[in-house]
Amino acid sequence: MNHVMDLIFSRRSIRQFTEQEVPQEMLTLLLQAAMAAPSAANGKPWEFVVVTDKAVLAELRAAHHGRYNGQAAIAVCANLALAGSPASQLFWQQDLAAATENILLAATGLGLGAVWTGGYPGMDRVEILRRILRIPENVYPMCLIWIGYPAESKPPRTQYDETRVHWQHYRQTSQAESKDELA
Repeated sequence: MNHVMDLIFSRRSIRQFTEQEVPQEMLTLLLQAAMAAPSAANGKPWEFVVVTDKAVLAELRAAHHGRYNGQAAIAVCANLALAGSPASQLFWQQDLAAATENILLAATGLGLGAVWTGGYPGMDRVEILRRILRIPENVYPMCLIWIGYPAESKPPRTQYDETRVHWQHYRQTSQAESKDELA
């Protein structure tokens, strides 16, 4: 297999990290990868809040019930005032999802672990991120990515499911047929 496919299959959600700090140079590379993502009408509505301060990370960790111990976090945010065109404003969630996936893949390629945790459209999560990171009301934190050196190892995998693939046209199946196919 080629390097890109190996990287894609190796990308896994890592939730436990070592105490080793992530160098700023690596975080900058992750942000460069994020901003290399495709964007509708090249609007690039993204902004990023990078967190390495231990006190702020502890506050974010507490808000996530202590489930993540990354040594860095990146909030991927949409500022629609930056988007420009109506197309870019309409498709900001896709733009930010592409930027987020680029961060996750780049982290894997750099030997880091990462996990994508939700923000928008969960307004309770949005408000928590806005409060802790002092994000203004006109900026939408779509997600928070925890980053660090992995303290757990997961094997590469694909989750390919042929029953979810339709060639040429969508083929309707009944729920009974779907259940039989999955059995």
